[in-house]
Order: sequence, then C-alpha cells, then structure tokens
Amino acid sequence: MRTELATISDSASIYEAAEKMTRQDVGCLVVTDVRDKIYALITDEDLVRKVLAKKRLDAKVADVASKPLIGLPPDADLTEAAKLMGKKRVKRLVVFSGRDVVGLISARDIVDLSPSLYDLIAERERIKA
Repeated sequence: MRTELATISDSASIYEAAEKMTRQDVGCLVVTDVRDKIYALITDEDLVRKVLAKKRLDAKVADVASKPLIGLPPDADLTEAAKLMGKKRVKRLVVFSGRDVVGLISARDIVDLSPSLYDLIAERERIKA
C-alpha cells in the first residue's frame, strides 16, 4: 500500500494532471474538491479513454475522473483486494480508515507481492460474471 498520495484539484486541467503524473512517475492521482476532500481518482487510462479517444482536450479533471472511489479497510488482505479489483474491474483501490483515505493499492502492488494471486482471482471473477 502506498501512503504518500499524489493529489490534484478537480478544477485542474487534464494537461496539469498528465504533467503531474509524468513528473511524479505515477499512473494515478487522487482528486480533491474545493474543501480538499478526496472523492475520485484520475488515471492514465482515464486520460487515454476519456480524453484522447474522445477528443476532449479542454476537459477538466472533474470531467473525466473515475468515481465513486472503490476501496477497502487497511486490515484487508491481498486476496480481498484482488477479488474486489476483479469484481469491479479496476486496477487501483483506495484504502479507507473510516471516511479518510489513508492509502492506495494497485494491481501492480499485488502482482509484485504475489504474482499468481491477482491473475487467479481476476479470472475467477470474470467467469462468475
């Protein structure tokens, strides 16, 4: 789990988001509103599928961010995280402590820790669907 989260305001441009992702070498930013409340993620995939593919170059982060947040508590194990990713078809989950976002876990984190676990559970969830 990553606890240092790269954030961006929902009023920022998609160019600012892409530049920040590149500069910080991350594939996702946590999106905050005017009260600095975290409510969405913007991912490199959002930029490709929702901006470039649809020619929405004037979009703001709020227009294309992935919401609602999908997450789990800090005491969840890797199997739970992988199952949820497979079920929801997402590559990243936020980690909630109460209402606060305290971290982020990605499919890459799971693969790095347990390479076969993510594939096995994701495939099982696809078969169920």
